[in-house]
Amino acid sequence: MDHTNNATETLRFTTTGITCAGCANSATSILKRLPGVVEVRVDVATGTAQVDVVQGAIALNDLLTALKPAGYGLIPQAA
Repeated sequence: MDHTNNATETLRFTTTGITCAGCANSATSILKRLPGVVEVRVDVATGTAQVDVVQGAIALNDLLTALKPAGYGLIPQAA
């Protein structure tokens, strides 16, 4: 049985502009509204974010641009 349609992957990012818990909550809310996003974890202390997505359901560029209007940014980390 092929389960690839339900497969998720975790994308890791360095965050920019997220300096407090309120910022992290805002960024999390924005990202969770995107289709294909399953879970979001933003860590203010380490300046990182992990985003679990359904494989192939969202383009990386959509994630990267989603936070720009709010003044936040994501920089992909090497795997």
